[in-house]
Amino acid sequence: MIKVEDQSRTQETMAEKLKNLAAEFGTPILIIDHERIRENYREFKESLPRVQAYYAVKANSCPEIIKTLYKAGASFDVASFPEFMLVHENIKHLSEKDRQDFIWDKIIYANTIKQEETLRQLDPYKPLVTYDNINELKKIKVNCPHAGVVLRIRVPNTGSMVELSSKFGADTGEAVDLILEAFKLGLVVEGVSFHVGSQCTNFDNYIQALQISSFILKESETRGHKIKILDIGGGFPVKYHNKVKSFRTLSKKLNLEIDRLFPKDIEILAEPGRFMVANAGTLVTKIIGKALRDGKTCYYLDDGVYHTFSGIVFDHCRYPLKSFKDGEKKVCAVFGPTCDAFDTISVAEELPELEIGDLLYAENIGAYSIASSTHFNGFPPAKVVHINKD
Repeated sequence: MIKVEDQSRTQETMAEKLKNLAAEFGTPILIIDHERIRENYREFKESLPRVQAYYAVKANSCPEIIKTLYKAGASFDVASFPEFMLVHENIKHLSEKDRQDFIWDKIIYANTIKQEETLRQLDPYKPLVTYDNINELKKIKVNCPHAGVVLRIRVPNTGSMVELSSKFGADTGEAVDLILEAFKLGLVVEGVSFHVGSQCTNFDNYIQALQISSFILKESETRGHKIKILDIGGGFPVKYHNKVKSFRTLSKKLNLEIDRLFPKDIEILAEPGRFMVANAGTLVTKIIGKALRDGKTCYYLDDGVYHTFSGIVFDHCRYPLKSFKDGEKKVCAVFGPTCDAFDTISVAEELPELEIGDLLYAENIGAYSIASSTHFNGFPPAKVVHINKD
């Protein structure tokens, strides 16, 4: 156990490291710690030994992250052809046969709706692709007949930070019919998948989803088609604050249900994205303006919701700001640099008295942040610096 004084010293060292990196590279700067990514991957594998982790590239598509997770043994979940090629480029050192084997075993194209052109581009690689309706099946048959298909089903998303069931997933009642229809078209259904929603803190969603999947797999087998893959999706919670239940608690529940409901020979995969990279990212940003409005201090930063704080908008996430300075905290407002009032980071942040030029930092901002960053108003995204890559 780390003693209080040792912990304080460690935090002080990290603070100095953040400030030194900001001085070297300028702000805003997003620092990605690859040792933390490796730790997250190890925790996932140790907690869910029967499950292969397919990293959801959309969470953070930095090539350096792809390489680190590839070396650690991860597989990959992609949702666009550029994401597919991003992974492909990082395994190009493999022979053609080994690369083909890798794509089959290590990549799933988990977007249920795909352009016809994309399907034609994917076909030579014979990938795993998902579907959730008859029209998509027909597109796959015509444009990507060599793919293995995975049926995505609709499951409860209650309590998840970002729900997905309104856009994706076949209803339970039509699931087996869609499996049978795929085989009638001459395709091979390799698996069934689900997603309980991003940052899922309602663990009952997983339990219900596993039970629904078990029923579908058993019904499919009685109709003559045994399915060999179960994809349990993502949603694994990151501890953004103390009220979030731990991943260890969830993994115990998942292991019990998986062992109870599914045979030992079924291949189980998952699509963790946020879990792998959220706590690996720390943003350092600088105060570029200060004003007093309606009796409240307002700070203006060189990063905002159109950039690294985009997760506030698109991911429904909050990133508490921390100061390198001590002092009595008071409620203030914090804005981004663009000429748009929408660029509001917080209207109720608690910070000490600060001045123009002071630095702030936000932790746990590695997922769904720079992934949705823009060049709006001419402001470029934050610089990204990778540490502990080896």
